[in-house]
Formats: sequence, C-alpha cells, structure tokens
Amino acid sequence: MADDSMLGLHDFRDGERVITIVRHHWFVLFREVIGIGILFILPFFLIPLAFAMSVQNGTLPPLPGGVVLFFASMWTLMMWHILFAKWTDYYYDIWVITNWRIVDIDQKGFFNRTVATLLTLDHIEDVETQVSGIIGSIFNFGTIQVQTAASEREFLMQEVPNPTGVERMLRSAQEEQVRIFGTRPSTRHQGIYDSFMPPAAAASENP
Repeated sequence: MADDSMLGLHDFRDGERVITIVRHHWFVLFREVIGIGILFILPFFLIPLAFAMSVQNGTLPPLPGGVVLFFASMWTLMMWHILFAKWTDYYYDIWVITNWRIVDIDQKGFFNRTVATLLTLDHIEDVETQVSGIIGSIFNFGTIQVQTAASEREFLMQEVPNPTGVERMLRSAQEEQVRIFGTRPSTRHQGIYDSFMPPAAAASENP
C-alpha cells in the first residue's frame, strides 16, 4: 500500500488499502507546458521587433543591453515559476481509490492542499465513462461520471487516463466490499449492496 503520509491520508481503517492513484492525463500537463512555452517565446520576438521599428523611426532611443537583460531575466523567472506551479498542481492533484472509498486530494498552489472523502463505495449506484474528441480518443483519456445515493447525486473525474480501466477498478472494489461483509450490511451501508448481495446472504433472507 502506498504511504498514507505521502498521500496526506491519516484516517485509514483497518484493512483499508490503496487500489490506485489517479492523476489527470499527461496531455493535460503537456497542454499547459505548450501554452507557457508560447507565452515565454512570444515577447522575445515581438518586443525586439517593436523596438527596432521604433528606433528606426526615431521615436525611441535604443535601450542599454543591461536593461534588456534585466527584463528578459525577470520574464524567464516568472515563466519558470508558472511552469513549476502547473507541474505541482498536476502531480499532487489526485484521486485516491481505496477498497473503501474515493478520496479527492486537491492541490491549490504550492502550499494549499485539501483532502476530502468524496464518498464511500457503498454509495455508488452507477459509473459511466466518456471519451470524446480526437485527442481524447487517440490518447485514451476522458471523464468518469459517478452516480451516488448521497445528497450530491454525482461527481466527475475529468481528463483521467484509461477511464474504462478505472471504472473496472471501482466495480472490483465494490464487489470486494460485498465479499468482506458477506451479508447485507447495516442501513448506513445501503447502496451498492442492494444490487450486489451475495447469493448466500440472499438465501438466508428468503428461506
């Protein structure tokens, strides 16, 4: 099992283990990096061109090399900061699926991290996956929509890799919970067990 202290989880139950850790697809980070790269390069083309035209027309005096180097360094540092922030959000913004629940770890910036249990597996009524668009179909990433029996009827896991594989893991974890209980659980665990009750338990309730 993954180290719960590294995941920010400190309330594991007895017998609970991490099945998988889901991040956004790598294309999400790649898309951000491409955008930052374009933003980084653009001023180095446009600003010298604008100054060259202004100097040629006599509207602006030529800038000293030290001033240009200073602003170029500041811009590079700013872009590097944004790039590292995007990578931090990508790497630490995760969903943790255990054999009991789904936990959302939401990284906001460098120093703000929220850990919340979205729902326990017994509240899941249905799981649907959707892969849309050419890019999503080529790289196999999409959205997982989970219908629940809780007050929040559904939640989305967006732009996750191999959504059908994650769906299979969720369903397998649900079935494992049923095998562990062996019989119909208490009312606080109503949900998926209504449709996955083991045959032995069903026979005992219907003699």
